[in-house]
Amino acid sequence: MAKQYLKYGGVRFVNNATPEEINAFVNELSDTQRRSLYNVVTLLEEEGLISLVEGDTTTIDQNMEEFLVPNSGPELK
Repeated sequence: MAKQYLKYGGVRFVNNATPEEINAFVNELSDTQRRSLYNVVTLLEEEGLISLVEGDTTTIDQNMEEFLVPNSGPELK
């Protein structure tokens, strides 16, 4: 199974339920509960629908790698 990361948090997670079950759960949340990605992820984890993988995070969006510019190195001094 491919690794999955939260796009706006970079935290790796594993599905413990089908995408349909996860979507149904999220769709049942109130607007207030869905306002925060952190809150949604916390609720999904508490419900056992996903598991967060501690210590495995990424801050790179693979779709944007070609546009990344180094922010250090001898060429920038």
